[in-house]
Amino acid sequence: MSVKLNGNKFSPTGTRVPSELLPTAIRYEKARALAFEHLGQPHRAEECLALKRFYERRKMEEQN
Repeated sequence: MSVKLNGNKFSPTGTRVPSELLPTAIRYEKARALAFEHLGQPHRAEECLALKRFYERRKMEEQN
């Protein structure tokens, strides 16, 4: 699953996830953010939350 969510390293951030996997990607990034917070890495947690927000916006745009 991670390979499909993370895509190709040359793809722009946030565009690697296929539309049908956006709900999974949102949950995945939320879980990663929680894990990084528990590990004491707030900077990495914030990166995950930013990507989650991007995916949420993309999902809303694609639904319209």
